[in-house]
Amino acid sequence: ARDAAEAANRAKSAFLANMSHEIRTPINAILGFSQLMRRDPEATPMQKQQIDTINRSGEHLLTLINNVLEMAKAEAGRTTLNPSAFDLHGLIDDVEKMLRPRAEAKGLRLEVERGAGLPRFVTADEGKLRQILLNLLSNALKFTEKGAVTLRAGARPGAGREFNLTVEVEDTGPGIAPEELARL
Repeated sequence: ARDAAEAANRAKSAFLANMSHEIRTPINAILGFSQLMRRDPEATPMQKQQIDTINRSGEHLLTLINNVLEMAKAEAGRTTLNPSAFDLHGLIDDVEKMLRPRAEAKGLRLEVERGAGLPRFVTADEGKLRQILLNLLSNALKFTEKGAVTLRAGARPGAGREFNLTVEVEDTGPGIAPEELARL
């Protein structure tokens, strides 16, 4: 049984690696063409905004593919953090821009509140943080029919120059059933 499970795991890993390559190729073509289109001097501001949405969405798809591979690595006990310096406010802005059309399509308000102590530049795993924010907000938008979804980001002091990022998502949806809370 153990040998069969290990063989199935190897087959899954090979499948994921192959599919990620097959999916990355067209996504990279989409991203390349959208970047070329963005440089068109005759593109209207509205077209440039739409091209930016295509580009952000393509980048997000690429991130999702990488996350699937990371999840497979985590299952195999080989996950890693990839810390880098990045603009935290820019990341939050990008997430908001990606999800705002979905919120507006449902007639919802998407609100973002940044705490006064939230640093602009941080060193962390940008991809994992982006995915966490997208997952939390996407679920809130999915289950909220009217009202608003609010993201609150803040920071609490840590040791030395470190801090603890705090993120809250509040929505006017039905909430989580009491019997489901234990599963979180």
